[in-house]
Parts: sequence; C-alpha cells; structure tokens
Amino acid sequence: MTRTRTGAVVLLTTGALLLPSPALAQPAGPEVPPDPTAPAGASQFDPAHAVMPPAGLPPAAPVATGVAPVSFTPGGRDAFGARQARSERPLRLVAVTWVGPPPDSVSLRSTDAAGRWGTWTNLDPAGAERDDTAPAGAPGRGGTDPIWVGDRTGVEVRAMRAGQPVTDQVQVVRIDPGVGSNDEAIGSMGSARGPAAPKYVTRAQWGADETKASWRPETTPTVRAVTIHHTSESNDYSPAESPAVVRAIFAYHTEKQGWGDIGYNALVDKYGTIFEGRAGGMDKAVVAAHAGGFNRETWGIAMMGNYSTLPPSAATMNSVAALAAWKLGGLYRDPGEQVRLTSSGGGTSRFPKGQTTTVPALFAHRDVGNTACPGDIAYAQMAPLRAKVKALIDESATDVRAAWAADRDALGEPTRVESPTVDGTGRRTDFERGSVVWSPRTGAWPVIGAIAEHWRGAGAEGSPLGYPTSAEYDVPAGRQQNFEHGALTWTRGSGAVAAPA
Repeated sequence: MTRTRTGAVVLLTTGALLLPSPALAQPAGPEVPPDPTAPAGASQFDPAHAVMPPAGLPPAAPVATGVAPVSFTPGGRDAFGARQARSERPLRLVAVTWVGPPPDSVSLRSTDAAGRWGTWTNLDPAGAERDDTAPAGAPGRGGTDPIWVGDRTGVEVRAMRAGQPVTDQVQVVRIDPGVGSNDEAIGSMGSARGPAAPKYVTRAQWGADETKASWRPETTPTVRAVTIHHTSESNDYSPAESPAVVRAIFAYHTEKQGWGDIGYNALVDKYGTIFEGRAGGMDKAVVAAHAGGFNRETWGIAMMGNYSTLPPSAATMNSVAALAAWKLGGLYRDPGEQVRLTSSGGGTSRFPKGQTTTVPALFAHRDVGNTACPGDIAYAQMAPLRAKVKALIDESATDVRAAWAADRDALGEPTRVESPTVDGTGRRTDFERGSVVWSPRTGAWPVIGAIAEHWRGAGAEGSPLGYPTSAEYDVPAGRQQNFEHGALTWTRGSGAVAAPA
C-alpha cells in the first residue's frame, strides 16, 4: 500500500415547433456561429478573461415571488387561433400552462418597446422532471419552459394539437421575481476560474423565499455525473436582471410545476455569474429535479438562455467548465469516463424505470431525456467542454486524490467534493466509509471506519487530536492511528478510544 507524504436570442420561425421526439439522434455537429460577446482573439474557453466575483456580498432579505394567470383579451383570434394576453404590470418571466393532454406545439411572441409585435418563439415543454421515486407533492399543471420578456406587457400565444388550434385550453402565467437588495451588486459580477471551488451567488444572496420550498433537501451517496442544460428562455436580460430570472424560475418550478424547489443544482448566466440552485449544499450530492429519471447521482448545471441557434458566451462556458471541474474533479471523476446510470422512471426520461444506460460523466440532458436541451449549438460543444474540464482537473491533482486511489476499496466513493479544512490550512474529502485529510505539515492520510466516526464526532481536524499523521496499524487486540496530538485506538470490546500524546 502506497502512502502519499508530499506536502432573448430566440428561435426565429413562422410556424410551430413540434415537441421533442422520443429519441434524438446524435447531431453531426452544426457549425458554431461566432460568439459576438467574446473578446477579440479569445477562445471559447479562456480563463484569462474570467473575472472573480467580489467578496462579502451579504444575504438578501427573502424576496417575495408570485405566479399569477394573465387573462386573454376578448376576441382577437387569427386563423391559427392565436390569442393576446396583456398585463398592466411588466410580465417579466412568462410561461404557458395547461391541464390534461399537452398541445403538440406552443409558440409565443411579445411586443417590443414601441409596442410592435416581434417574431414567434417556439416554447419547449418543461417536462415533469421529478423521478417516479420523488416525494409526493402537488401534481402541478403541464407547462412550457418559461421565457423572459422583461418589462413588456403584452404577449400573443398560439397552441396547436393535431393541426387544430387549442389556445383556448391553455393559460398564460406571469412569474413575478420581485426585486432583491443584491440584484445590482450581483449584476456587477463576472465569471469564475477553475479548478478551485468557484465563487457563486448563494440562495440567501439572490433572495430565495425558503418558505416556498416544500421538498426538503435529499442527498444520494455520491455524484457520478454532471448534466448540462439550458433554461431555454430568452437570452435578452441584463446583468442586474439575472437574479430576477433565477427567482422567477424558482417560483415557476416550485409553485406551478410542483417540483418543491428550483430544478437545477446550479445556474450560470450569460455573463458567467454562477447561482446556487437546489437547496442542500453545492458541495453535496443533492437530488434535484433537472433530468427526470436520472436525478439521483447526477448534478445539473443550467446555462441561462436558449442555445439552439447561437452559442453560449465565452463567460458562460468558462464558468460552466470551472463549476464542472470543481464538482467532478473534487469527486475524482474524469468527465469523459463512461458511467452506468439506472433510470428511476418519470419525467422526460427516454428510459423506463429500471433500465440502465451509459453516458459520459459530463453529459447533456438530451442524452437521457426526450428533449432538445441544452440546444443544438451548445450540444455541439460538449466534446470541447469535456476536454477543458479534464484539463482543469488534471492541473489540480492533489495528494488527497492520490491517497484515496491507494485505499479506494476501503474508503468507497466520494460523498462530498474536496474542500478546505476547518482551519483553512489543509484539504479534506469525505467518502462512504471515511475521509482523507491533508496538510502541508502532515501529508495525506486516510481515516477509516470506527476510528473515522470517533474522529469526526470529536470535530475532525478541528478536534483536540488535530490532523492524522499515520495510517491505521495493528496493535494487540485492535487497531490504532496516530494524530498530531494523540492517538485513537480501537478494540472490539471498547470501540474507538482517544489517548493523549
């Protein structure tokens, strides 16, 4: 056994778009249009152009959000059954919902600043991204993905089924994100660097109303793969509006879709700012509602916008790469390794409950779901994204990872990403049956089983024992492990007992 001692871009169409088919072929890779927001000469993945968010952003007061129907105006139908809905207040984020069978297609357009109608946008169905095994809750209505229309007050909707208009059977809903005390400050943030833990806007900072979240955080033993999404609404939002978009998605998923909380584990806006999504801890294996049938042991990152016809910005991709590198690298996963996942059924899953499929550890939602997510252009960039994430991970190989590799059978799989220790001088990762802890003065050592349980209960590296200085070794009738300020001895009769140095 070896021990390590080294210290609104929109879809421009005139007709309606059919909902995604049950099986989507792997695209050959459409030509990626240039990113108009990228600095001259910058690659799509260029950490040199990333800006770290400022520190010290205080929690925001919980922001009241709301979901309310917007009534259709009387009359006004065209030959295809389009109807107008208007509001005296800015619509902000809107969606189209229904009860019963879904339409085959739903499209929407809004007025511009001068009151002129814009082009039609096809809306994808949001899908029921809860697994069959998800906690019971309000069934919610069927509905489309939401679309950000900002301060506009009028929309026109067209819904079709079997070639006939069914607009009278759908409802326009307005999702009010409220105004948060941190919105302007968050708007000044930039994208993150990898591979260390990226800075992000917490739920408290973007103003999540935790009283609305009805699904208590649930975790799985580990995260085996990261899923890439787009939120599929308009790309037409300002930096200061990004927190409002997140709050509006939170309100829609929680109050209208019945998912108990926002569906994604994390969201990244087009300016590269990262937002904490599902409650429970960004560093933990939290079950979300982002890829129905495959929410367990996966972690969902959503790019805010629609990337069907234009690419995500360089800032977005930098932050997505940094976030995926932190999550996968901290759990010692290779983004290109093939992992086997078992469907829990439900949601948009292409696979029935109990069926298994193999995907890369960094995969797109459409790889497992009946959806076009994350858009054709973003999907064409999955291979270079994996390459960038792998490079970031390889640059950050640590002694903790090496010590785990030497004792993988005894430790099991990671349950929490590698993180700084309590005193900030070392690194630690928790596993199914123990931990590996490193400091520059002690090196990296595993702490396993009953000795690990006692050490963690006493405060781990922050306990009076401090950091481990050896592996376990045999003693009469048991096992012992040395620490900076003492030792822990385990016997069958007494369990783990601390002995001072």
